[in-house]
Amino acid sequence: MIFEQAAEKRRYPRWTVEGRLTGRFGYIPKVSVVDMSLGGTLIEHATELEPGIVSLLSLLFPGHEAAQKCRVVRSDLHRLETLPIGTQDLVYRTGLEFLELSEESRRLIDGYMEFLRGLMQEKNLA
Repeated sequence: MIFEQAAEKRRYPRWTVEGRLTGRFGYIPKVSVVDMSLGGTLIEHATELEPGIVSLLSLLFPGHEAAQKCRVVRSDLHRLETLPIGTQDLVYRTGLEFLELSEESRRLIDGYMEFLRGLMQEKNLA
């Protein structure tokens, strides 16, 4: 399900991405994007992070990779996930604030949100 989240207190519209967008954050080699806006993003990953940490978030957009400097706003344990081999992993959700958003990153995020909006419209027409 793809949808624009309500923006009661948010400065920018936030879009649910549901892991369609992946990348890495600092020393964490794999993160999945839960939702994003021009102000920041919510990611899932397997390592706890401390609020205040500043690092690069590299996102793999279709046909492009973009790195953006971010600050950890919050990081919480979200769930325990059972892997196919029977072991369990902790999954954390971390809210990141974009710092000094470059024009290239802004264009990529805007373009990706337009792509998601198009997918949502196609689903509604089907």
